[in-house]
Order: sequence, then structure tokens, then C-alpha cells
Amino acid sequence: MTHPDLLRNILALQEPEAALACRTEGGAPDKARIVEANKAACALLCLPREELLTRTPGEVITNFAALAEDAPVFETGSRRIEHTLCGPGRATPVEIRSHALALGDDTFFVIILRDITVRRRREMKSDLDEQRFKTLYTLSRMIDRTEEEILDYALVQTVYMTDSRMGYIGFLDETESVLSLRPWAVPDLGECTVHDKSRIFRIEGAGLWADAVRQRRTIITNDYANCPGKRGTPEGHVPLVRHMSVPVMEKNRIRMLVGVANKDEDYTESDAVQLSLIMDGVWHIIQRKRMETDLIRAMHEARQADRAKSQFLANMSHELRTPLNGIMGMTQLLLGTEGLTEEQTEYLTLSLDSSIQLSGVLSSLLDLSSIESGGTGLNRVDFDLPDIIHSAVAPLLPQAEVKGLRLHCRLPRGLPVKVHGDAEKLRQILINLVHNAVKFTQSGSVSVTASCTPLAHVPDRIELCVSVSDTGVGIPENKLESVFESFMLGEEYMTKRYSGAGLGLTISRKLAEIMDGSIELRSRPGEGSVFTLTLPLLHRPERDGGCTEEEKAGLALNILLVEDEEVNALVTSQFLRKHGHETTVVDNGQRAIDALMDGGFDLVLMDVQMPVINGMKVTEIIRSGAAEGIDADIPIIGLTAFADEADRSRFLLAGMNGVVTKPFNAEELLDAVCRAAISKRAI
Repeated sequence: MTHPDLLRNILALQEPEAALACRTEGGAPDKARIVEANKAACALLCLPREELLTRTPGEVITNFAALAEDAPVFETGSRRIEHTLCGPGRATPVEIRSHALALGDDTFFVIILRDITVRRRREMKSDLDEQRFKTLYTLSRMIDRTEEEILDYALVQTVYMTDSRMGYIGFLDETESVLSLRPWAVPDLGECTVHDKSRIFRIEGAGLWADAVRQRRTIITNDYANCPGKRGTPEGHVPLVRHMSVPVMEKNRIRMLVGVANKDEDYTESDAVQLSLIMDGVWHIIQRKRMETDLIRAMHEARQADRAKSQFLANMSHELRTPLNGIMGMTQLLLGTEGLTEEQTEYLTLSLDSSIQLSGVLSSLLDLSSIESGGTGLNRVDFDLPDIIHSAVAPLLPQAEVKGLRLHCRLPRGLPVKVHGDAEKLRQILINLVHNAVKFTQSGSVSVTASCTPLAHVPDRIELCVSVSDTGVGIPENKLESVFESFMLGEEYMTKRYSGAGLGLTISRKLAEIMDGSIELRSRPGEGSVFTLTLPLLHRPERDGGCTEEEKAGLALNILLVEDEEVNALVTSQFLRKHGHETTVVDNGQRAIDALMDGGFDLVLMDVQMPVINGMKVTEIIRSGAAEGIDADIPIIGLTAFADEADRSRFLLAGMNGVVTKPFNAEELLDAVCRAAISKRAI
């Protein structure tokens, strides 16, 4: 077999890889003459065999001289060299290996070329997938960054991953008719000299980039110069060669439009897929961030509204309670005078009752506001459980007698006496429940029963169960829960027969829940209702204490009354003088300090809101010992129209011994004075 035939057979065996046989003629390998080529080499190099045999390796393999270096024979040994064959309109990645071949007296080297285009594409796809994963992961970690920073990062990555030279991201409005351009990227901003760099564009009448919105699909333009749908670019705009725009959709609505341009090669569907996957992720992150921003804004606005509401109610409470206290006080003083006719007494009594009802409505509104704003805390103390229950029922006995109802309070002998919990909230709940029962019962009876059950595995912990049952109108089954909603009365407002704001049960259930308890309701129309309050309490050993009537009667104090409202000052001083106390009145905090420095006072009744120096500040000054000549431990009782429990806590923390809320009656005021005076003596 001749050498040419043998070479031809050797190269044929290398297929489907391309193979060239080159004869060394004493020169450099790139100058060697190609003496044989197989069919795969002809296809890869896009040359017929006859032409290949007239060429050298340096003429058909790009930059072959650098690969062969200075060796007389090109050999790669075990190496495989990755290289790119460049030609008109093509760039083919190949893997090259070469070995020497001796046939007789001739020396050849055989170059084997393997087309690795498929492998390169697979590797590039893998790299792009990995880069996309990294991009999405990084984006997911940017939730605390600004929206602009997120979009800037996303745009840089999409331009890089599509091998583009520029890009943009825009958001569509609700009607998909206007695009707001956000970040845009050009590698050299000096290239773009457009004077009007507007960022708001109407889709109607827009150029090629808007086709993705109009057609609601990805648009790829790889020959912009000859595209029939182009409308040109503004003067100074970066020249466009290729362009791709991708709409980002959610629930059949276009949310974003993303575009890239001027890739060196044609854009492909693979580029579109990469861009879509990244931007879908970006949209979800942006949407989540916007939702969080909206939620934070809504929470902030809600807090502001809540604070404004609380402030409004507190101010209105003060403005309404202060004159109401004067009305109630004056009415009580008039009722205590001699010579009133029955008609005058009736009118004054009705006026006092109406004032008390108005005070109750104000208290309910403020209680509800305080509960809803989270301002209601627990004030746990040791208290007498039977006394608290009886004190909630007793005030309603006259109302029940007027209606001809039997109001019973049956407490078992084994009911614990001393317990620990929030006594005032328990009393408020029971008053609301009993008051409702009496109001909605026309005939028959209202019964209050109580029982206690020890809680297993919790020492001294008991569960109090108080039931208030009546024979009243009852409540339809479909309204059993609605009666606990604010301003609900269980009847139509146009035909309502019973007065009330519809807040008592709402407040009662919310207070019970604050105390880790509950209120349940069973009822049938025409048969009556049973409200059951369940609360956890701590059982305490009995202990003595309190302020007796004898102790109150035996007190004769010199009291400084600090009150800027003339009517309230008159009413309060009259109450005190009628019960044996001397009273001096001043109308602001500075005069209070001056009067106390003169000495001779046993106790101070301090209005909280006053001109010059307010009551809290005066109290702090006294307690600090900064005012020379004033007893820092003198009992101070706050008088306030601020009925919120958080306000009471602030006043007590400032150093007040007690707080009496306006409007108050004589007994409340005298009880507070007695307790403060007795406590002072005990020190």
C-alpha cells in the first residue's frame, strides 16, 4: 500500500473527528504542507479537499503559529488544546491534539480537530444556570436594600448574562399604557448624548421596544437596521444593532418590561428564557418589598391614627368631665340643701341621674379606646372577693326594685375571701353583666352565683366562675356573638326599646381576655340569658385592713386644694368642709408650692392639668425634696379627668398617693383622703 493510501486510511479512521496530515519540510509547523484531509476536516474548515491540499496549517487554523511554537514537529502528547476556528460569519470552538507519524523516510504530523460546539453550549448553559441561581440567591438576600439597589443589581446581571452592551427596566401602570423607566445601563455613558432623557413613555405610538407590550410576548430583533417596525432613536442615542424586550407578567397583567441590546451575536430564545427567569424573581422580590413597605406605612398610619384618637378622647374626656364634675357636684349640693319642694327634688334627681349616665358613657368610650390601643394593663392587688361581688350587685338593687324584679346574689360558704387579681376590672365586668340583665328583664328575676375550683398542679391558683342569669327577653341564636361587638344592642336601632351605647359587653369580654379569662353566653328568646365569667385568681390568706367609717369621721385635716376650675374648686371644698376638713384653694402649681412652703397642711388634693406648673411636675418637685420647707412625704391625691389606666399609673409613678377621677362623688373623695391620711400615720 502506498504512503498516500495509508495516510488516507489513517485519517478516515479518525472520523467523525476532523484530521489533517501535514509533511514537515524543515521549516516551522505552520508552514508545513497539508498532504491529506478526511471528509470531516473538509466540512469543519468549509473547504474542498483539493483546496485544502494546497494550503498550510497556518492558513486554515487561526493563530496556529502560536499553538505550534518553535518545534519542528507539532506534537501535543497527552494534552488537548481548546481553540477557536474563526472564519467569515463563524467562530467554531475545537479541541486540538497532534502527534508525529513516520512513514519510510518521510515525517508527518497528524492534526485532529474535534468540534466542541455542543459541549461549549452545554457548559455555557450550566454556567448561566449557576449564575442565574447565584443572582436569584443574592437578590433574595437584598430584601433590606432599597428598590433602586435591587433593580440596579438585577439589570447589571441581565446585561452580563445575555452578553449585552446596554439594558433597561421599566414598570407598567395599571392600564398598561404608560411605562416608567427605572434603572438603565450603558457601558460608556459618554456614548449617550440624548438631551431629553425622559423616563415616562406612552405605549401608544412608541417604537419597536413597546411591541413586547402590544403583542404581550418576547420580541427579538437581531437586525435593527433593516427592521420594518422600527421608528428610529432620538438624536444622540446609542446606535442599536440588536434588541430584545421581555414582558414580565403576573395574573395576565404586564408588570414590568425588561430590555437588552447590542449583543455581539444574535439573541436567542435561551437569552429570553434566562432574562424571564431572573426578572420573574425580581418582580416577586419587588412586590414583596412593596407589600412590606405598604404594611409598615399602614401600621405607622394606624399607630398615628390610634394615638390621635387616644389623644382626642383624652382631651375630650378632660373637657367634658371637668364641667360634668361641676354639674354633678352642684346638683348634689343643691339636693343637700333644705327647703326644696318635691318637684325641685325630682328635677334635680333626674339631672343627677342623667349626668351619671353621661359619665358612664364617657367612661365606656375611654375604656374601649384604652383596650383597643393596648393601654390597659393589669393592676393586681389582694382583695375581698365576696365584697367585690356584692359591691357590683348592690348599686343595681334600687333599679331592680323599681322594675319589680328580684335581684339575688348567692355566694357559697366555701368561696375564698382573700384573693389576688385585678379587683377593679372584675367589679367593672360584673357591674356591666348585672346592669344588662336588669335592663333587659321586664319581669321575674336576676340571679348572681359564684363558685371556685382549684387548678390542678398550680398551688393557690383557683378558677372563679360567676354566672349572671335572668328571665329577660333573651337573644336569638344568630346574635349570640354579635352582642359582644362594639355598639351592638341585639336590636334594630330604629325600633330600639333599651337605652345604651352597646359597649358594656364588648368592654367586659375584652377585659376578661386581658385577665386570661372568658365570658360565655347561653340564651333563648323569651326565656332569658346566662352570662358566665371565668377568671383565674390566686388564693390569699385573709388579712385585715381598710378604712372604717369611724376613722373617716374622726379625721379633721387641713387640706390644700390645687384646682384651676372655679366651679370644681367650689364643689370640692364644700364637700370637704361639710365633713370637718379645713380647705385652702389655689389655682396653679406655683401657688401650690408657695402655699406648702408656708406650711401647716396635712394633705394635698392636686389637679393634674393646670397652668404655670402642672400637677405631675409639682408632685415630682415635692417628692424630690428640692422645695425647701415642704414635707417631701406629704400625702398627695391627684384629681384628674384623664381616666385612662396608663395615665393613672403615670401619676402614681410621679409620686401621688392616689388618684380620683372626675367626675367623682363625695364618698369617693373622702375614701381617698382617709386612705392617704391613714397611710401617712402608719409610716
